[in-house]
Amino acid sequence: MMHQAILLSVLLGLTSATFVQDCGSAGTIVSAEIEDCELPPCVITRPNNKDVNITFTPGNEVTDLKTKIDAFIGGVHFPWPGPGGCELIVEGSCPLQVGEQYKYHAAMPVLAEYPSLSAVVTWKLVDQDDRDQVCIAFPIDIV
Repeated sequence: MMHQAILLSVLLGLTSATFVQDCGSAGTIVSAEIEDCELPPCVITRPNNKDVNITFTPGNEVTDLKTKIDAFIGGVHFPWPGPGGCELIVEGSCPLQVGEQYKYHAAMPVLAEYPSLSAVVTWKLVDQDDRDQVCIAFPIDIV
């Protein structure tokens, strides 16, 4: 009975999150949410900005943080213009401490000039030592 209650609370907790793959985070991802997307692929109509919210606990002290976004299209990696880092922490602030939970919020720009395509987006929060504190991957369809 207790296992069922735990499973139910886990499932209920995931209903507002987006299904993403951890691609090698040094920190612990508590939750990741891409606006209007629960199950992949995330369908995004151009032009648009989609909110990306990531709650995480860093794996080490972080004094500097930057965002790196990559789109994998047809076997080729393309850098995607990304926002900043520390200034996008909306709950807490840099330096980030081990064991503390932080919330990151950014907008994912999808411009009108982007073609209709399918891609896998890799979204990283990279620290001062070039460690991926957060690395999530999720498929998108731009229409």
